[in-house]
Amino acid sequence: VRIDFAISLTCHCNMAGRLLLWIGFMLALFPLWGQTENEKRAYGLLASTMDNGTNPTDSVLQFFKLADSYMDADRYDSAELWLSKVGDRLELKKPGIFNFYYHSRQAEVFYYNNLLQIGQQQTNRALQIALQLKDSFFISDSYNFLGLFSLNLEKYREAENYLISGLRYFPVNKKDTTHLPLSEIYHLHGNIGETYAKLGNYQKALLHFDSSIKQAKWQNAPRAQALGLISAGEALIELKNYDSALTCIKQGRQLAIDNRDNDVALLGFGNIVNLYAQKGNREEAYQWARAGLGFQQQQKGLNPYYSLLFMRKLVNFYSRYNDYENVSAIQKAIISVEADVRKRNNFQLESVLSTGLNNENKLLQLEVEEARQKQSQNNLRILFLLVIIALLILGSFYYRNSLKQKLALANMREKISRNLHDDIGASISSLHIYSTIAQSTITENPAKTTDLLHRISDQSKQLMENMNDMVWSMKGSDKDNMTLGTRIKNYGSELLTVQNIQCKYTIDEEVFRAFKNFESRKNILLIIKEGMNNLAKYSGATHAALVLEQIGNRVNIKITDNGTGFDTSLKPRGNGLKNMEARTRELNGHFQVSSVPGNGTVVSVDFPIP
Repeated sequence: VRIDFAISLTCHCNMAGRLLLWIGFMLALFPLWGQTENEKRAYGLLASTMDNGTNPTDSVLQFFKLADSYMDADRYDSAELWLSKVGDRLELKKPGIFNFYYHSRQAEVFYYNNLLQIGQQQTNRALQIALQLKDSFFISDSYNFLGLFSLNLEKYREAENYLISGLRYFPVNKKDTTHLPLSEIYHLHGNIGETYAKLGNYQKALLHFDSSIKQAKWQNAPRAQALGLISAGEALIELKNYDSALTCIKQGRQLAIDNRDNDVALLGFGNIVNLYAQKGNREEAYQWARAGLGFQQQQKGLNPYYSLLFMRKLVNFYSRYNDYENVSAIQKAIISVEADVRKRNNFQLESVLSTGLNNENKLLQLEVEEARQKQSQNNLRILFLLVIIALLILGSFYYRNSLKQKLALANMREKISRNLHDDIGASISSLHIYSTIAQSTITENPAKTTDLLHRISDQSKQLMENMNDMVWSMKGSDKDNMTLGTRIKNYGSELLTVQNIQCKYTIDEEVFRAFKNFESRKNILLIIKEGMNNLAKYSGATHAALVLEQIGNRVNIKITDNGTGFDTSLKPRGNGLKNMEARTRELNGHFQVSSVPGNGTVVSVDFPIP
C-alpha cells in the first residue's frame, strides 16, 4: 500500500517534488513497525510536499490512505498521527465527506485500542454527519461500528438493533466505487451472527453466518469467508450437529491456510478440538490440539487476539481431563503473549490517547478563539453604538455578558480536559511500569506476575470508571439516557451483590435534574458511590437502603444498613468518610454519621437546592 501511495503521487508533482517523493518511496520499503525517527522526519517531508500539490483533495485522500495502511499493520499510534494531520486541514464543525472519514477512522483506532466509550462518541459524530449527507454507505458503516462497540460492551440487544439498522441502510444493489474502504455487507451479517450467538439464538446466528459466507465469496473476500465458516461451525457445535460443524470448520480452516490467513486457521484448530471434546472423543481432540500447537509454532506474526482465543480453548479442553501439566504450560504461554500485547498496547494507547485528547483540545481552543473574536467584535459594536444612541447600552452590556459566560464555559471545559489528560497520563505511566515489571518476573516469580496483572486490570477498570463518571457528570441531564438512578443501581448491583447485600433504592430524579453545575453533579454521584463502597467493605450488612429526596428547599441523601455498626466516638474516620464530608462542604451542606455497635449505621447528607 505504501509503495503504491508513493508511486501515485509522482504523477502530480514537478521534478523537485518527485525527488522528495522517491525518498518517501525508498522509505516505503521498510516495515511499518520498524519506523525510525529519520523515517518519521522523511514522512513529514513527504506530507509537506503533498501540501504543496495542486489538488488539496487528493492530498487529504492520501493522508487517509496512509492512515489506513498503518491500521492494517496494527500501528494505531502512527495512524492517529496522520489522522491528526487531516484534522488540521478540516473544518471539523461542518459536515462533509472528509469529516465523516475523519471521525469514523478515529472511532476505528479507539475500537482496536479497546477505548469503547470514547469510540462510541466518535462513531455517533460520524453517524450525525452521515445522516446529514444522506449517504447510505456512511450510515450503514456507522451503525456497524456502533453495533461492534455495543457487542464488546456486552450490550447484545443494543448491538442487535444497531446492526439490523446498518443492514437496512446498506444499498445491496448498488456497487460502491467512489468511497474509501467501508464496512461491507458480509461484515454486518457476520457481526449480527456473532451477536445472536452471544444471545444463545444459534439458529438465527447460522442464517446470518450463511449470508456472510455467500457475500464474502461473491466479493472475493476469502478471509471473511473463512471466518464465517468457522463461526458457523462453532454455532453448530452448540446445537450438537457435530458432522456439519466439522465440515464447516475444516473448510474454513483450509481456506484460511490457502489464503495465508494463518491466525484464522488457528481458530479453526481450536474449534475442532472443542468439537471432539464435546463428542467425548479424547484421542482425536488431543491429536488436533497437538496439531494446532505445532501449527502455531510454525507461524510468525500471528494476530495475538486469535492466538489467545486458541490457547484459552486449549486450557478449557485440558482442564476437562484434569491435565494440569498442559494447563500450566498453556497458561504460561498465555501470560507471555498477554504481557507482550500489553507492553505494545500501552505504548500505542498512550500515544493514541494523547493525540486524541489534543484533537479534542483543538476543538475547545477553536471555541475559545471564536468566543474571543466575537467578544472583540462586540466591543467595537458597543463603542460604535454608544456614539449613536445611549439607549442601546443596556442591551449591549447584556450581550457582552452572555459572551463572557460562553468564554468562561469554554475555559472550564478546557481545564477539565487538561485535568483529565493529566489523570490518564499518570495512570497509563503506572500501567506501563506494572506491565514492564510483570514481563521481567514472568519466569522467576509467576505469583508476583499474576498479582501485577490483577493490579493492571483493577487500575484500568478504575481509570475507565473515573472517566465515565467525569464524562457523565459533564453532560446535562437532558442529554443522556442514563439517569442517576440507573447509574447508581448498576454500580450497586456489581458492588453489593458480591457481598450478598440487598439494597432498596428510592431516588427522586427530578431533584437531581435541578443541578446543572458539573461540579455539583459530580459531587452528588461520588458521595453516593463512596457511601456504597464503605457499605460493601465494612458494614457486614445483609440489607441496606439508599434514599435521595427533597425536603423543603434542601436535598437529603441517606444510606442505612443493618450491619455490625461501630462506636463513632472511638473509631477514627477513614479516607472514604473524609472524602464524603469534604464533598458535602463543597455543596454547602451538612454531613453526619450515626452508628451503634450491633445496630447498623446511618450516613446522612443534606444540602440546599440551587
